[in-house]
Amino acid sequence: MSDQNPKAADPPGAPEAERRSRFSDVVRDREAAAYLLAFCLSNAGSMLNRVAVTALVWANTGSSALAVASFAISYAPYLGLAQVLGAVVDRYPYRNVMVACDVLRAGLIALLLIPGMPVPAMMAVVFAVAAVQPAYNAARTATLAQILTGERLTTAIALTMSAAGIAQIIGFLAGGLLASIDPYTALTVNAVLFAVSAVAVLGLVRYRPSANKREERRHVLAETADGLRMLRDNRVLRTVSLGIWGLYALTAVPEGVAVLWAAHLGRGSATQGLIMAIDAVGAVLAVLLFTRFVRPSVRFRLIRPLAFLAPLALAAALLDPPLPGVLVLAFGAGAATMIMAPMNATLAQCIPEGWRGRVVSAVNAGLQLCQGLAIAGVGLAAELGVPIPYAVGAWGVVGFAIHFLITRAWPTADEVDAAKAAAAPPQPAAP
Repeated sequence: MSDQNPKAADPPGAPEAERRSRFSDVVRDREAAAYLLAFCLSNAGSMLNRVAVTALVWANTGSSALAVASFAISYAPYLGLAQVLGAVVDRYPYRNVMVACDVLRAGLIALLLIPGMPVPAMMAVVFAVAAVQPAYNAARTATLAQILTGERLTTAIALTMSAAGIAQIIGFLAGGLLASIDPYTALTVNAVLFAVSAVAVLGLVRYRPSANKREERRHVLAETADGLRMLRDNRVLRTVSLGIWGLYALTAVPEGVAVLWAAHLGRGSATQGLIMAIDAVGAVLAVLLFTRFVRPSVRFRLIRPLAFLAPLALAAALLDPPLPGVLVLAFGAGAATMIMAPMNATLAQCIPEGWRGRVVSAVNAGLQLCQGLAIAGVGLAAELGVPIPYAVGAWGVVGFAIHFLITRAWPTADEVDAAKAAAAPPQPAAP
């Protein structure tokens, strides 16, 4: 990684803290570019894997319940295992953990290529693949915070979020196409994507040793508890995490209940796909534009008012709009995630070196659980007879209350700066 400062995206007279980083400043960095490439490949592989495994289980069993279970099992590791894995991740160089996770997933996917594998064994392998994901997510977030700092980190997070949305769309579409031809072909491509991702990280991302010394380690469960306590007791980390959880608990709903909404409109799977796609398009465009054209200090001030965009979009469902209105609503929900880049960057910079695996794993676990509970809750309301627009709209109204409570306690810029300074590694003494 170059030690020179990137060219400013603003006039030279602008204060350093106010200079916006161009996307080119990130992709010109060799390590950052390799990270983004690996992330796209690995993320697309994860999406392709879900589709391919579901198709394979369906083809082998004809059971819709088992097919759905093979998809849903990917969320199971976040019920406790993810937090423990975060403590394990902090014990090793983050780059090496990323490589090990991709290699392990490639090997596990290769096992699914064995013809005639019993379904219980297949499900065990699928769970093992899913169990690696939380460790990979924690390591990649920690790695990016080592590669880039300051405004370039925020820009890189915006790029990864946008890349994740695009990779998700491509992964699902490619997975559906390949799985319809032959699930084993899809799984082969999946394994290759993980392997190439590992090679990219190993060859182009610099090795950095773990900040945690072996002789200072405690039991892994004790270290896991330490990470949870840090998240609970640090006001900035706690409040920003609650903001992330609340935001995703709202924005995930249009995509999660798209199949029910399409049925409510008397339409089929094409409409379901359209609702899901427009949600992702809104997220990609809004994150990129918000990060590129809004100054850093303005972005921070806008987090609180923009937090209400998601509940506003969902509350509009109470009008029971036709399809064009639903698409506008879904686009707005996706666009509401624009504040995720500065929130994630704040989170990463306020976690001390050597703690990111534990804290990020805990945050990701909470995010996944909040998403799942929100989607399940809206789906349950629909199952009990509440029309889906009213179920979604009611959740949006609840979202206003949730975000009001969170934003009331939002940390000031000075508190965030103090938390960043406390988390920064000590500077070496001058000779």
